[in-house]
Amino acid sequence: MVASEFPRRLYTKGGEPAPDKSIGYYADDYRLVPALKAALQDDEWEEIYESSLGVFLKFHDLDFGWASRLVHHMLTFQIFEEITGLNYGYVDDLAVTDLELSDDIRAFWELMRVDVESGPSTIEIIEACSNYSSWSRDDRLRLGYLGIYAGFIVATRPGLSTNVNHARLVMDLEGFKEFPWGRIAFQHLIKSVKEKDLSKNFYIEGFVQALQVWVYYALLDFAAEFGEPLPNDISPLMLAYKGSRGRKNVKANMLKQARIQCCVAKDLADMFPVWDDEEQDPDIVKIVNAIHDPHFKFSKNHWPLEGVLGAHIVKAEAGKRSLPSDESSRKRPCTASTSAAFFIGDEGVGVVATMKAHFDQCFKSLSTKMLNGLEHAVEELTTGSAKHTEEEVKDNLAATQKSPFLGNSTAKAIIPTSASHSGRHMEAYINILRLRLSKHPEWFVSDRICFLNSMFATVWRRDYNDFKNSEPNADSSDKLLPLGAYAYYTGELPIYCQTKKTWAYDVDYLYSMLHITGDHWVAIWVSFLSRHITIWDSHAGTKHASDAQIDEAVEPLAVMIPYLLQTCAPDDDKWRFPYTPFTHSRVPGTEIPQNIQSGDCGVYCLKYIECHALDLPFPPELFDKNIRKIREKWL
Repeated sequence: MVASEFPRRLYTKGGEPAPDKSIGYYADDYRLVPALKAALQDDEWEEIYESSLGVFLKFHDLDFGWASRLVHHMLTFQIFEEITGLNYGYVDDLAVTDLELSDDIRAFWELMRVDVESGPSTIEIIEACSNYSSWSRDDRLRLGYLGIYAGFIVATRPGLSTNVNHARLVMDLEGFKEFPWGRIAFQHLIKSVKEKDLSKNFYIEGFVQALQVWVYYALLDFAAEFGEPLPNDISPLMLAYKGSRGRKNVKANMLKQARIQCCVAKDLADMFPVWDDEEQDPDIVKIVNAIHDPHFKFSKNHWPLEGVLGAHIVKAEAGKRSLPSDESSRKRPCTASTSAAFFIGDEGVGVVATMKAHFDQCFKSLSTKMLNGLEHAVEELTTGSAKHTEEEVKDNLAATQKSPFLGNSTAKAIIPTSASHSGRHMEAYINILRLRLSKHPEWFVSDRICFLNSMFATVWRRDYNDFKNSEPNADSSDKLLPLGAYAYYTGELPIYCQTKKTWAYDVDYLYSMLHITGDHWVAIWVSFLSRHITIWDSHAGTKHASDAQIDEAVEPLAVMIPYLLQTCAPDDDKWRFPYTPFTHSRVPGTEIPQNIQSGDCGVYCLKYIECHALDLPFPPELFDKNIRKIREKWL
């Protein structure tokens, strides 16, 4: 066999789309499983959990770490039954076109408050979970199975109706469990993948996490290092890994793998499953036969470097960045009036292009005068006014900050001299982390993170009452957000090492600090993916700040961040960002290093942020006796 007889790669080697775009998904909606669990009795939940479809509920419990960059590389480089364990048997009528609309179906659809001619959407199923009190046991089970179908198997946009014929199968509970959902899941996912442009931000329908598990299965050493495999050879494969978000050097680590499992071993007779109305691809037949031929050996010549689509990107001249040919997307001069409209970058592809036009309308109430004054105002807040004396600054600092900190030339270059007093080492070190992230994103857990200065939380807490007291529109929109909220959202703030990355589209996590009780620093980690704020407190064990004080300090961020995301999202994307406040929790003092003596909370706060962002465990060396050495290393 010669190379021309095999399927060609999709992209020319070296011309694959860069994995700098967001891959979103609809599977495992964070609202769905908690709603189902609340609606079902314990025995009903257990019955669904242990059924063949319960594999998705078990997957949810793993808190699987999604890594879009890993999946992006897998798609551009070029299995399903072994991964999910679902039924993949052939049926004559997979579309179920001959199912009659019975009175029982009508009654159950009415119970769910769903149009009888439509399959229930994920949102409708979540809403039905609050109206279940008078339902029969079978009807509650039906609701649970429909939740798995809508939220995992097809996993379409939560507000869209599902296939009504497939949904109606739930009236026969046993038949529903035995239906070949594996085929439906595979068909739906592959169709969604094939429709996407990998050079843009996009959302994939279906159980896309299976693609990530596929990489872990195929690359054994990669999975051992990055996939968090679980012990005891758990089956099916989708339950064998916890996954990991935002891995560093993904492509390099994938390419250096020496041990590769190419595919699940099957008999040649089982390699050609029957699909309705599908013609055999002769090139695929040849490569399958070659795999099963013990005398055939693959070589590089069988996999030409030139792809079907050719090179997707054109190499730019050395030191220059290539821009799209469309003049409308080329770089504009950055003036006060245009910086807000063109904040995202030069290319503005995918959903970002829509957002550009949307933001002008969103923030049209901001006058040109306010925009011109924003940079000066933010610099004042970030660096501190020169008129503040060192004594005035010290009076408002935590005990930690009053310790001597001279700073080196790096820190002094990052922040102005007027701000490099003893009380500014918190901002200085956050700026150092921001600089490192801009220069070496591969060092960090992900390049989809952002470090915010302390003024972010300080100003938002200060302006929270103005937000609460402002009058919203009839649709709850247009409340008064803090000054600079838009600039933080678009990555224009903080000013130093601007990321120009948009929250929830290009950024998954925020790191920042909270100054509470007038004398104490805690670190916060905001996740847009889980809609949760984690607090790391070096005095969590002693409760220097009570739970009520933590709640009060975090509430402005937990309420206004989702409000900002909803306000700024394009109209067709607002469903992703409900006004519902983020949840929050303080990590117990038994799980993180604690500051026993008073006065070092700032150092602990910064080390929590640094270690977590670098994907490192909190070191046992982080304790009071070593704080002086840690400070000296920072000098």
